[in-house]
Amino acid sequence: MTVYIDVLIVINIYITYFTLRAGARLLHSEIKFPRLAAASLLGGVGSLAALLGTGIAVSLAVKAALTVLTVLTAFGFGSPAKLAMRSFVCVTVSMLICGAAVLVHEFAHTDFIFSANCYVYLDVSALVLVISTALIYGALCLFRRISDDPVTGERVTLTIDANGGSAEVAAMPDSGCLLRDFLTGRPVILCKPDAVGDILPPSVRTYLAGSTDDMTGIRLIPLRTASGCSAAAAFRPDRVTACFRGTEKDIDVLIGVCPGALRDEPFDALIDPKLLI
Repeated sequence: MTVYIDVLIVINIYITYFTLRAGARLLHSEIKFPRLAAASLLGGVGSLAALLGTGIAVSLAVKAALTVLTVLTAFGFGSPAKLAMRSFVCVTVSMLICGAAVLVHEFAHTDFIFSANCYVYLDVSALVLVISTALIYGALCLFRRISDDPVTGERVTLTIDANGGSAEVAAMPDSGCLLRDFLTGRPVILCKPDAVGDILPPSVRTYLAGSTDDMTGIRLIPLRTASGCSAAAAFRPDRVTACFRGTEKDIDVLIGVCPGALRDEPFDALIDPKLLI
């Protein structure tokens, strides 16, 4: 079989991209696009190791090192345990995608697999690759959605740092709280304005007062409540830490406030429970 280097690189960039995206979904981790793009490119270029004339031991060591480096590029270090878990999940997802490609292409009964130095080259069409990747990615997302532990109804303490100050609010997990910024994809935690009043940016204070002269750093998030439709002014805090079931977790979110939101509720904020898992 003839192996084309450009095809090898492009296929592995594609596979690495969706492997990391699926891994992030399974682990409930956020990956910034620049990191994801860099890691995908590294995965594509790293596939050239398949062409090295080395023994299986050296090839396994090189592949393991490249896998860890790709995961580091995408997620950052965190801790040894997180790095090991992320690497394991990404390797498993990659194997599932390759297995799906083999399964889909088996119906054609053609010789399309070439292996060398612990790497596999699949001589498959772009359509087969897209279908197999979509099937595995969709199946993993469905599994994650079904297996998530529901935490609706349990109180969460949020510590929000912004504009040189800090606010501690009591949040209620609610599976119906699906607010997101459509530009960045970040989840939005809806808060009572009074609960975070001391850390609001000046532009948000101005907006809540009824003026739109200064919209610096504000994302307007469409909001539907029992009293009607409106828009929440969302901003990005310096840090948000959720304390839940005795553990703390930093979450990458926006904080949204809206006049009258949650006015009669016994809690200060609403949060998507999936952010706590």
